[in-house]
Amino acid sequence: MQRLWRTPWPDVAFAVAGLFSLQLRALDSHARGWPVAPLWVRLLLMAVPLLIAIRRIEPALALIGLIGGAYLAGLVGQLDWFLLAGAVLALWSLAGRCRVPTVLVVAGVSAALPLLLNQVRGSLMRILYSSSNDDYHYLSTHGWPRWQALFVAVVALVFLVIRRRSWAQAVTLRTRLQDLRTFLGDPAYNTQRDVLLAVFASSLVLTEVLFEGSWWMAPGWMRYAAAYACLALVLRRVPVVPVILLAAASLMANWLAAAPILALYGAFGLALYRLIVLPPRNRSLRWTVPTAVGVLIAMPLITWRMRYPEMVLLVPKIKHSDLEQRADGILHNLAYESIVRHHWPISFALTLLLPICAGVAVRLYRRNVQAAQREAELEQAATEREAARVVLTERSYIARDLHDVVAHAVNLMVIQAETGPDLVRRGEDDVLAGFQRIGDAGRRALSELDRLLSALRDADGVPDPQLAPQPGLADLPQLVTDVSDGHLPIELDVTGDPDRPPDGQQLAAYRLVQEALTNVVRHAKASAVRVLVRVEDTGVRVEVTDDGSGFDVAAAARGTRHGLAGMRERVRIEGGTLDVRSTPGSGTTVAAWFPVGGGR
Repeated sequence: MQRLWRTPWPDVAFAVAGLFSLQLRALDSHARGWPVAPLWVRLLLMAVPLLIAIRRIEPALALIGLIGGAYLAGLVGQLDWFLLAGAVLALWSLAGRCRVPTVLVVAGVSAALPLLLNQVRGSLMRILYSSSNDDYHYLSTHGWPRWQALFVAVVALVFLVIRRRSWAQAVTLRTRLQDLRTFLGDPAYNTQRDVLLAVFASSLVLTEVLFEGSWWMAPGWMRYAAAYACLALVLRRVPVVPVILLAAASLMANWLAAAPILALYGAFGLALYRLIVLPPRNRSLRWTVPTAVGVLIAMPLITWRMRYPEMVLLVPKIKHSDLEQRADGILHNLAYESIVRHHWPISFALTLLLPICAGVAVRLYRRNVQAAQREAELEQAATEREAARVVLTERSYIARDLHDVVAHAVNLMVIQAETGPDLVRRGEDDVLAGFQRIGDAGRRALSELDRLLSALRDADGVPDPQLAPQPGLADLPQLVTDVSDGHLPIELDVTGDPDRPPDGQQLAAYRLVQEALTNVVRHAKASAVRVLVRVEDTGVRVEVTDDGSGFDVAAAARGTRHGLAGMRERVRIEGGTLDVRSTPGSGTTVAAWFPVGGGR
């Protein structure tokens, strides 16, 4: 994500200011057009300033939305300068973040959109207002000025000249959308999102309260308290506080509003959901679920048990309400009775159980995902440890074989050879005796190697591929004969001088072929095998191919098939490369390349 918007607080603050400016318009009962505009238009307009917060992230979407919102604001009253200022900022970001064709197209659409809407302005006004309304005629004739469209186009060109980016520097659409997803989902931006959510929710509730509410009996502060209780949604670390405040606000709206305040009830449901989801500890469900359910149970009980003394404290005006004597001879306070008969509906409580259930489902899903991730991590760590152990074991086998069988005998022969000059001075007999000792050491080494090979053969007479040090390329025909044993056709193709490669490479190549053939016999269920050896001037190429059942190479690398790890380690020691290609049902090819001078 680019450093450009790692501190989005200025844009968030500007968006919040735009929301509050619309709230002031909602409070002005004398504003032209706004008091009589449909509720859905007001609510839609309240969402437009949020686009200012993303103008650096996805300026194309922000610009078109802000221009459209500014035009809609003109339909329901006067032009909103916060939205126009946000559009200018979005133009600035568009010129500095997008490619030139994108800037021209988006700016052109933004400039032309209001002019196109002017062509159908009469139809739009008939949808929004009655033709008899005093504001209808004024708003119908005052459309979007052409100079504003020209202003958008000119500003876009000026910004493009100042901030033009090359194709390599510009940010692609995919990257911008990824940045937008990051802003909407990254925990690093929780605070910014919570501020926007809280102010936006309060704007929606305030708009609906002023549109639907019949609050003439309530104190003047109560409507605003119900709306601005949504600001408690910023309290992410103490989510129980928004639940309590919004529950109280919902009860007041239930008693005093002429119709349900759906935005307020929605904010209350969101607070219940966040109460379940936000606490970080896995065991938080032990108290969050009972708390949420307890609040829902308490709300109808409070409305059923509310009596005159308590209600007077909330609504003092009912003390001065007219009393009426009815046929039962009892004086009735009509205002009080009209309020207390609005019990909290059980259907509301059951409906608000849905966000609680959704929160529990999300928490359980997260817990299962975290458990699966931990299990996968532990399994991966165990696999890596096992693979490392196999590599270390293979290295120890190689080191032990070289030390016990080769290094010891070579040391003896070197020592005997170094005494040669002294033996020459002693005489011919001592020289002959020295050569005899060298020959004896070599024969003992050969005898020990033969004994080791014999001891490491399995019950079928085939040497164990993990332990036994093996001969070179010249012995591959015998290996093929031993493995084939008349049951498995094996084609051996050796090209070049098998004695040319160094002994270490011959040993590694032999062991590679042997391990591959052993895997074919044990696992592949193959009907034919081909062994290809190419001795070239630049190195040795070995390839073993079968037509067997094949296997999943990636799964085998994560599993317990240690033969692959042993082969890779031997090839790596000789400076070579190993390539294992196989798919289930399509056979297997094991190919290795040992370069000249690649051994360590």
